[in-house]
Amino acid sequence: MPSLANPFTLQKQFLFTSAFTCLVLCATLAVILSSFWAFAPLFIAALFYSILRWPVQLIAAILFLVPFLPLPLQGLKALGFSWGESASAVKELGLLAAGCVLAFRHGLKLEKSDLVLLGLFVWALVVTLIHPTSSAPSGLKDDFDFVIPYIVGRLISLRPGWIKTGLWVAGFVAILGLIEFFFAGIGTRMLLMGVQDIAELTPTFKADFFEGFRAGSTLGGPLEFGGFCAVALLVFGSFYRDLPKKYLVFALLIASGLIVSLTRMAGLALLLGLLFIAIRTGQKLRLATITLGLTALTLGVLLPRMGLQEFFKASLSGEDSSLGSHRTSLEEKSVYVLSHPIGTGAGTVGPRALVRDPNALQAESAFLQFGLEYGWLGILLFTGFCGWICFRLRKVGSNFGIAACAVAIAMFTMYFFSAIHMEFGLCSWAWVTIGFGIQQRGHSLA
Repeated sequence: MPSLANPFTLQKQFLFTSAFTCLVLCATLAVILSSFWAFAPLFIAALFYSILRWPVQLIAAILFLVPFLPLPLQGLKALGFSWGESASAVKELGLLAAGCVLAFRHGLKLEKSDLVLLGLFVWALVVTLIHPTSSAPSGLKDDFDFVIPYIVGRLISLRPGWIKTGLWVAGFVAILGLIEFFFAGIGTRMLLMGVQDIAELTPTFKADFFEGFRAGSTLGGPLEFGGFCAVALLVFGSFYRDLPKKYLVFALLIASGLIVSLTRMAGLALLLGLLFIAIRTGQKLRLATITLGLTALTLGVLLPRMGLQEFFKASLSGEDSSLGSHRTSLEEKSVYVLSHPIGTGAGTVGPRALVRDPNALQAESAFLQFGLEYGWLGILLFTGFCGWICFRLRKVGSNFGIAACAVAIAMFTMYFFSAIHMEFGLCSWAWVTIGFGIQQRGHSLA
């Protein structure tokens, strides 16, 4: 019998006995009610205990799993499972709950940009009240999803082990993208999503002057996959001097994933991010050498092998129709923003709004989407917030700080070309990195 002098042993036995009793009770109710919903209270209790007991480990688990979730979740929604939407929100709720636990325990040092971000959210609520729609809650959630990983990044203490594990994960995601591009094709994605006709997929899977399909791996599509690879490569570029040589293999796999995504905006974002890293670390000559080598390899070997010569030529000459449509969209939507100073409200713009309303506006830019939904003040505040992030990070001297600024430059470049701020699989990794770069003074919580 345990001694009263050892209350810790008594506590462990009490917890074990309580958990076993709850499990038996739930199993009995499940048999009586013929429903597995009887286990829901036990699952919720276990989830809350895990969040309170291991918040940092839970954050790590979510971040390392989240790149693999978009495609399966899309499949669940497409197949008509009513709980697919709820399952999709678990990752955000898990990060939010773990972040709240860390903020309560260790505090959160506020930055000046938080006032800008808060002002943007309050203004979004005001505009939404002026133009209420049934999709407003979903629209607000999509537009401000990035705030959760940004705050989480300011609360945790990233270690080199996170970087190594992240490169393993990104390398595996890239391998799946390569398999999709060279072997599996679009059929696997169509099967998982329950799609019978290729026309039902978003147009981003096709590209002018290329007969095949762009790779999206396990993310939502080629744009998200390409952006994810660019972010991972920038983190590698900031840490490569401190990583074992074997991680170069992962970098090559991730770079190959970026190529098969055929995402030009991600390539441009990567180039600008690498340019910042080279200038910040004094490695301009090495960057030029690597760039020339990779360019020669890509032009001489990869493009002919993949049948991308015409696609590459069209991209350089501007003959690709997507380039022209993007310019037209930017011009038209800019005029629309100027003529609508208050905006149209949350959930009225973007691809997800189009699913709910065939007449919804489309914006090929995250900045323009904020302008369309929240008017002049919305685009001004969002642009100001992004600019302040880059200004704040530009002189942080650690590897994490350099990585954070390079990732911020890349993300904001891609924001100019696409409304990918709603893609949590990509934004979770990017904004946790940016948040930790802003923090850099946090305590070690792992």
